[in-house]
Amino acid sequence: MEKNVVVINKKTASNTKIIEVNGDVIVPDIKPDIVNIINANANSYIYKEEVSTGRVRVDGNIDTYIVYLADNGENRSIQTTLNFVETIEDNTINESCFSKQKICLENIEAKVLNERKISIKASLKIKSDVYEKSEIEIASDFDECGEVEKLKETLDIKSIVGSNKVKTSIKEDISVDNSFEVAEILKTDIEIANFENKISYNKVLAKADANVKIIFLAEDGRIGVTSSQIPVMSFIDIEKITDSNICNVEYTIRNMLFKVNSKEMHSIAVQVDFEVSCEAFETKTIDVIQDMYGIKNSIDFTRKDVEVQINSSDKSEISTINERILVEDIINIHDVNCKTKVVNVSKSGMFYNYECELNLDFYYEADNRNGLNVKNVVLPFMVKFEGENVDIEFQITKKQFTVSSENVDCEVEILSKQSNTNMKKVSIIEDVETKEMTDENEYKMVMYFVKPEDTIWNIAKKFKVSMGDILKLNELENPDKLNIGDRLYIMR
Repeated sequence: MEKNVVVINKKTASNTKIIEVNGDVIVPDIKPDIVNIINANANSYIYKEEVSTGRVRVDGNIDTYIVYLADNGENRSIQTTLNFVETIEDNTINESCFSKQKICLENIEAKVLNERKISIKASLKIKSDVYEKSEIEIASDFDECGEVEKLKETLDIKSIVGSNKVKTSIKEDISVDNSFEVAEILKTDIEIANFENKISYNKVLAKADANVKIIFLAEDGRIGVTSSQIPVMSFIDIEKITDSNICNVEYTIRNMLFKVNSKEMHSIAVQVDFEVSCEAFETKTIDVIQDMYGIKNSIDFTRKDVEVQINSSDKSEISTINERILVEDIINIHDVNCKTKVVNVSKSGMFYNYECELNLDFYYEADNRNGLNVKNVVLPFMVKFEGENVDIEFQITKKQFTVSSENVDCEVEILSKQSNTNMKKVSIIEDVETKEMTDENEYKMVMYFVKPEDTIWNIAKKFKVSMGDILKLNELENPDKLNIGDRLYIMR
């Protein structure tokens, strides 16, 4: 019996939670009193994951920037970090498992408790998937069983060659225009782009760029913006990897620090720590036997359902949003935050309709209003996919915002992609036992009339003859074209 061995990551548990993180922050003595909150923004990340028997624990931070109007009329900011710990419990989890986390800041609110104290409430969505590496043996031939008819499905199955992860970091002083002396940081953004992987000598060279953008307050009260593209590079050791393998590389932020350089106030120090993980796959083309029967022998076997990962094309859709938005007194845009999410899913025939929202936060300079100004706009859009209802991942592939008088012309292009792991459930055959046939009937001609749900396969299996003999005797070219009531001649 010939067997193919496939290595997969078997999902043992999956959980999605919305959690609320609360905290208070006191205004430092060196800063003026609060009148009201202008804006609250934050970056969230998990800095530690721990898998143990029956549970996964995640520890994370929410680095928060609160921009407020002070009693002296100035814009000021307070930076603080909220901590959170969350546990996902499931009795299928053991210490040999590993987890993958996705975290999304759904919402953040800041409320003035008094002139020296602010209350912060953040809503986080944490999706946790737990996997265990597993080997599957798939039998592809049963020549020892004698003359056998087999129903096969040919699949391109992804088998894991190896996986590993490393830690890397970026550290850079980002300069600002010499006309500014940075006083406080108001907002930070970091985005990973321009992914590139190269395989060489049991190593994967993973390269990407960290696009960093910072809005800051200058000593003279003006608002400034600076940005930088910082390369991120790491070497990941994976034994037996070759150029023909497929690499999935993921970048996860584990820690970040932004601070004004106290000695040189024309720059901002940035340090971000990453975990870079890589899974390498090879594609194995395997004939998976779904069913079989003996022509001259009686064959008994058992089945086992397993999930394998197959090669398949990703489903994606491009949505373009063109909108003119009124933003009163706007003269210049500092930055625009773009965030997308699914708000409702409905089914129509073979399709799923996803009602989505594009959430835009405009950070801008206004005429006759000093400091940072913020306006939020929500724009609906719709995407449609055929097949299963699975999670959607969004990527902003283009964004352009043009100020014209008090209007902002927005053009945003969104790539929506189903985040399908391409897992397919297949039934494999095992524990095969061959016996001699007890039916000693002589060969004879049988006339058979096709019934509902009949296929050439199950008709051939019923009479223990080959499919090829039925097709040849009845001069059928296409085995899939059978009509109810068709007459077939079967030679036994």
